[in-house]
Order: sequence, then structure tokens, then C-alpha cells
Amino acid sequence: MARVLSSPPERRTELESRFLRREATTMALYVSIVLLAALAALPAGHEEGGSVDGPTGIELIALLWGTTLGLAIAHSFAFVVATQGLGRGRLDAHDRREAAAELAGAVVVAAVATVPILVLSEEAEQRVVPFVLALVIGVVGYLVERLNGRTRVASILFGTTTLVAGLLVATVKNVLTGH
Repeated sequence: MARVLSSPPERRTELESRFLRREATTMALYVSIVLLAALAALPAGHEEGGSVDGPTGIELIALLWGTTLGLAIAHSFAFVVATQGLGRGRLDAHDRREAAAELAGAVVVAAVATVPILVLSEEAEQRVVPFVLALVIGVVGYLVERLNGRTRVASILFGTTTLVAGLLVATVKNVLTGH
């Protein structure tokens, strides 16, 4: 942060924007991975007789948003405690913008993951939502590289690598929790 404060105003704005994008991106990736792991632990598919196992519709939306908001609240708690310990009990404007960027990253993931639940059948939504979350991971990786000035090809490769790594992390998280 000292580098930001010693920079000219236009450079400070650029660095602040980049920092806030990074915070939103970090939270979006984190929430996507946690949601993938949570969904992998749920029963899915069809029971004999044709009904769908596991949560669907509003129950699935509640699971997505409950998990997302729970993560955001836990992160905000940790952020406030760490910031107050360093900032003598006050959240300054920068800290509030940082927290808002992190919340925005989480909310975007939950909103995007909710869309297929609202438009697809119960049978399809359980299969599609994990793909949407995986797509979020890959797209975030792609956008990070594009914003860093990389070519489309390099960005696609990085997005694909990010997707594979994110799926691996979600799998490890799922395995470690015993599901």
C-alpha cells in the first residue's frame, strides 16, 4: 500500500482499481470452488420412480446463496478483525471499497449460478449448475490474463489451466471433508 500512497493521483487510482479487481476476482474464485465442492457432496440424479435426488429449485438456490453469504460473512468478520487490529478500530474508505469488491465477487458468482435454476427443469439444473461454476472459474482466469494484456490464445490457455486447477482444488476440498 505504501507504493500506492507514494504514486501520483492517476497512478493511485489505477493501482486501487487493479487491487479491487483482484479482491473481487479472488472472492469469485473462492466462492466458485467452495460451491463446486458443496454441490459434489450432495446427492444428485434420479431415484427409482423418476424423482430427482438432492435439492432443486428454491432449495438449491437457498443452498447456493446461503453458502455464498455465509462465506462472505465469515470473510467480512475476519477482514474487519484484521483491519481493526491494524487500523485502530476504523474501516477507512479504502477498506470499505475492498470489502465491497469482495462481496461483489461473491454475489456475482451466486447470481450467475442461480440463472440455470430459474430457467431449466429440475432434472437439468443439478447437472448444469456445476458446469456454470466451472465456467466462472475458467472465464475469470481468461479475463485476468486479458486484463494483463495477454493475447486471446494465451488467455484461453490460462483460463483452461485455471479451470483445471480450480476443479482439482474443489475435488481435494471435497475429499478432505470426507464426501
